[in-house]
Amino acid sequence: MRPGRAILFGVLGAVAISLLTAAVRAAGVPISIELVLGTLAGLAPGGAAFGVGLLIHLVMGALFGLLYGYLFENVWDHGGAATGMLTAVVHAALIGTLLGLASSFHPLVPSSLPDPGPFFANLGVAGVLTFFGAHMAYGAIVGAGYGHVAAEHQWAPSGRV
Repeated sequence: MRPGRAILFGVLGAVAISLLTAAVRAAGVPISIELVLGTLAGLAPGGAAFGVGLLIHLVMGALFGLLYGYLFENVWDHGGAATGMLTAVVHAALIGTLLGLASSFHPLVPSSLPDPGPFFANLGVAGVLTFFGAHMAYGAIVGAGYGHVAAEHQWAPSGRV
């Protein structure tokens, strides 16, 4: 396994998610993974909570990058952007389901923060598409950055990897 690459591209993937959601926020959809995470730490909604949430998000990106690397090497025996995106489908499904339970574990939902709903569904179609699209981008970045794995060299046609 290449943990350095997994962490680096996990963080870069998390940055991409934050940039994509920032663009969608600028277009009027109030999606903020960072604010949900920062207020989960007990902070009131605002700039400090967003900053702490961004830091949590980047750390989680690194940790998920390590998980993706492990899965590429030891479960899928395959790396690359397409495998990363397929892995991201499972990742987004699990995290999106957990978001749907936010009102049962988040101290400020729904009293100070609106309930995001599963996959940010309470923000409408734009919330769900943004959530899944951003996670697909994460998977593509981690998969492409991590690259192909040693097991692929045993079965891939010459010149493929």
